[in-house]
Amino acid sequence: MNSTDITFNPMTMPLDHGQLIEASAGTGKTYTITNLCLRLLLGRNSPWQRPLAINEILILTFTIAATNELKHRIAKRIEEARRVFRTGDDHGDDFLQHLLETSSDSSTDLKLLTAASQLIDEASIFTIHGFCARVLGEQTFESGTLFDQELNAERDHVLKLAVEDCYRTLIMPLQGDIRQLALTLWPNPAMLARKLSRFLFRGELQVFPAQTAEDANELVLKARDAKTLWRDGDLEQLLLNSDLKKNSKPYRRLRQMTEFCLSPGIELDNELWEIYSADSLAGAVKKGGDLPIHPALELITEVHAGINTATTNLWHRVYASVSSLMQQHKETWNKMTFDDLLTSLAAAVNRPGSSLPDSMANRWPIAMIDEFQDTDNIQNSIFSRVYQDGNNGHSLLTIGDPKQAIYSFRGADVYTYINTRRLSSRLHNLDVNWRSSPALIEATNILFQKGNVFGNDADMPFVPVRPAPIHAEMKMLVGGVECPPYQLFVIEDPDRFASVPELTERAMNYAAEQIVSLINPDSQASLDGKSVSAGQIAFLVRRRADAVAAQRALTSRGVQSMYLTLESVFLQDTAADLKLILEAILEPANDQAIKAALATRLMQTTAADIDRLNHDIQAQQAVLAEFSSYREMWLEQNVAPMLNTLMERRQLAQRWLQLPNGERQITNLRHLIEILQKQSGSIKGMYQLIKWFSHEQSDAATVSTEDRQLRLESDENLVKIVTMHAAKGLEYDIVMIPMPVFATGSKNSADPALFHIEQEGRYIAGVELGDHSHHRSLSAREEQEEDMRLLYVAMTRAKYRCYLGLPKLNSFAGSAIRRLLDIETLKKDESLLHRVHGVLPQKLFEIVETDNIANTIFTDSTSRAPLTAPLAKPTVNDYWRVHSYTGVAARLTVHEPVMVTGYADDDRNEESPNIQNLLSRHSFPRGARVGVILHGLMEDLDFQTDDCSSLCDRTLRRLGLEDEWLPVLEQWVQDILKAPLDQFSLKDVGLTDRLDEMEFHFPLATSTNLVQFLAERGYLEGASNKALLLQGQMTGLIDLLFRRDGKYYIADYKSNFLGNSLTDYNDESIAHAMQSHQYHLQYLIYTVAVHRMLKQKLPGYQYETHMGGAYYLFLRGMNQQDSRGIFFTKPDLDTVARLDELLGGISG
Repeated sequence: MNSTDITFNPMTMPLDHGQLIEASAGTGKTYTITNLCLRLLLGRNSPWQRPLAINEILILTFTIAATNELKHRIAKRIEEARRVFRTGDDHGDDFLQHLLETSSDSSTDLKLLTAASQLIDEASIFTIHGFCARVLGEQTFESGTLFDQELNAERDHVLKLAVEDCYRTLIMPLQGDIRQLALTLWPNPAMLARKLSRFLFRGELQVFPAQTAEDANELVLKARDAKTLWRDGDLEQLLLNSDLKKNSKPYRRLRQMTEFCLSPGIELDNELWEIYSADSLAGAVKKGGDLPIHPALELITEVHAGINTATTNLWHRVYASVSSLMQQHKETWNKMTFDDLLTSLAAAVNRPGSSLPDSMANRWPIAMIDEFQDTDNIQNSIFSRVYQDGNNGHSLLTIGDPKQAIYSFRGADVYTYINTRRLSSRLHNLDVNWRSSPALIEATNILFQKGNVFGNDADMPFVPVRPAPIHAEMKMLVGGVECPPYQLFVIEDPDRFASVPELTERAMNYAAEQIVSLINPDSQASLDGKSVSAGQIAFLVRRRADAVAAQRALTSRGVQSMYLTLESVFLQDTAADLKLILEAILEPANDQAIKAALATRLMQTTAADIDRLNHDIQAQQAVLAEFSSYREMWLEQNVAPMLNTLMERRQLAQRWLQLPNGERQITNLRHLIEILQKQSGSIKGMYQLIKWFSHEQSDAATVSTEDRQLRLESDENLVKIVTMHAAKGLEYDIVMIPMPVFATGSKNSADPALFHIEQEGRYIAGVELGDHSHHRSLSAREEQEEDMRLLYVAMTRAKYRCYLGLPKLNSFAGSAIRRLLDIETLKKDESLLHRVHGVLPQKLFEIVETDNIANTIFTDSTSRAPLTAPLAKPTVNDYWRVHSYTGVAARLTVHEPVMVTGYADDDRNEESPNIQNLLSRHSFPRGARVGVILHGLMEDLDFQTDDCSSLCDRTLRRLGLEDEWLPVLEQWVQDILKAPLDQFSLKDVGLTDRLDEMEFHFPLATSTNLVQFLAERGYLEGASNKALLLQGQMTGLIDLLFRRDGKYYIADYKSNFLGNSLTDYNDESIAHAMQSHQYHLQYLIYTVAVHRMLKQKLPGYQYETHMGGAYYLFLRGMNQQDSRGIFFTKPDLDTVARLDELLGGISG
């Protein structure tokens, strides 16, 4: 259906299906959404002929921050409307005045608005992923989602595992020469993951070219024959005497080609095969010249074609393999990624006969999708199906601006927007800019009002915007004279193209100097009559290196700044330092780890202080005691209180806040502490938390999820340094864009290229795996078009003035800013300043050169208030907390310090002793990590299966062990499963009779007699804390709760190393291990937890009848012949009842 441009009126705009609102930068998109919400809440001019409730209006956007902002703005707008309906005073708000004047019953309308205000927390405002999660969770039967499927698998982690599997099972076994070709494409799994991620997660993607048959052996034979023919036919001399251009690559590389042909290898990855193929040679021939015809050249051309085919087929194979492996991993773990939310819901709503679309449309009669230019075809398929053709009067409204589509690297697809735009019944334009001054709007219109400025005027036209009448007097004055809204400053060496780092440094220094001139006390600059402050100015940068250069230029002039980006906090130096600190706290007796932690920049310890630890015993003991206390606090109170104590004791905040960029460090540190604390709730133990932290560091993407993104370090009046992508949606009075020429790195022509082609009136996404020149040129053009859109986003952040740098770079000719200035070509000895002069109106554009940049120091005339110590904190009785067996054992000060939470049985990381070089369970690696993985093996294992090879294989890969360990582990698992447990074995326990990793929580309020009772009953030795009081909640994870013959048994897996043979796992050794590790306390807590649960859940429950007891399974000692390695006990009813009572429960 053809779209029709209609001037937008929020009061009369139809709300039926297929409306699309295009909102250029600064035109009040969010304000428009709030007004449409008011109309819907009051039932004005809507297809439903009734008011809608606040939770019937579905509003979707793409970030959590945007949903919070929308909810806040809608709530505020509802309150404004309530005030107008209550008082009759509209304060000049035309829209609210119209609502009041056209109301048939203002009293009823006020009640509707009041109800909406009271129910604002139930408003259906979600991120796309949040909405999908809600629908899948609430409508499980309709969507076909598994009840217990968890949403905590991180996509990048699953991809990493799948790629590593693919590398091992597909790439490494390839034929030698083909494998070398693959290793050239993907030298390591991380490179393969990075290249695949650009297109692996996109839906409806056509892959070009199709996979074709190939014969690797034939290709190798052809390559050998071609090298022989070159060598024997003296091709070097033949081509030297031919019509090849002397400066062409084929002519200059002839000697190298001959040496290559004399070498023994095939080297399918060598670029010489391409250089001497027919197409390459044809482009190197002089005009009117000829090439000699020779069988070697023909064969080289065939080899080059065969290499292209092999490369394409390799991409197809790894694409299919990694996709399949990712799905297998997620099915094995029963987990979903955020991408799976989208694909699952899309599959559910598009399933033939599904009732889900009607159910969703009835629940939300209207949906508004904000920032629709950032959607993709999977997301669009959901809502186009639910609201298809108005689906019984239901409506879909989309709001966006294709000119601001800048997130293709995240999977956003502006062509999905274009396809929807073409189908829209009506197109509405917001054409009034409420952000910028009239002069700046006029100048921006001039720059962008060019044919095909965004590459496609039919689908993405630039529509000039008008200034808002209330901004008619917006002006920036310097010395009492209105200055042009744009300053274009040229940075060049007139005789050459300078390097990117050189011109970046100069551009940043010039922009910083301009800022000093604007904000110094003697400045004559003003905005609407008020002096300019640092907080009104922003640097917009493309790269992290640009941000560093900007900060350096500002700091050298005494100007403070803050940095806003989409980068992960895990990419910062603070994260690397914190990891070393955590590792030292984990091992407080390791003086090398402690010295490494103290040497970090974060800790601010001097070299002299660190050196003193080498010869001052008292200082050394004090530091060891300090780190030991941190470890105890970590065990007892968790990671955040511990790190906050470290910060306070080491005075990190006080020290860093006296240093440049100190606020950034402290903000990063507090952010990381918050993330660690949150993650500690789902990760067992200190070791595992550090391992997770390390994984986050290695997998941190340049652009990360919202909770990982760097936070603003201050709300103070500082210059903002903002990446262009992070600046979207923000605005600043003055914007500096010193480097608008984006110097993109050269790309490997063998990498996949994403592009779009038009088929039957709509765009289809494709990926080119081969060397199709048209597809690759389309991809390059799309990247250039996104560069233009990114530049548009950056320039339209300004309210009063925009400073644009014009660096004379070799890449200038291909840049977006070049197209805005109509400069077709630029020679290296040509002055860019001369080319720019006279191109644009002088009234709106100031052109300056940047020679001899000064370095003026900013003198801040405003004195900061001195820092004062806060009031003393009130004393709080914080006895209530969450406890675990690990923490309780640590507080009792038992014989040995408890190690990793949940895995205290596992030995410290050590190499296993060399037992005559034999591979056995006794020489199997040891340590906390091994214990965790063995626990995971038992958890995932089907006890009644006879084939556990795949699970054992995966376990070995997780441990980095060779395949030779596989039969050892398989036999060990069978011994564990068949070891006699009274009259049965684990082999007899089916999946329906077991509960792995059973989590429990129960209220806790201990009696002062608890320790005495445990000691008297023989369950506790060596406890020094006789008056232990615990209040709060007891929590834990029981490795296995299983049912056998109507009785319930606890089982706990222990991977302790007790000796080098089965005889070392006798009853005496097991008893010693149980006592020394305080496992008696552990099974008593577990027994009370199960006892309490069964009393509530099992009708007619009796302890003696239904409770079977507790098994402690020392895995390394279990065998099929006897009970070695097995400890069993069943505390008597009196003990359990009394303990239940002492822990705060009710005896029974």
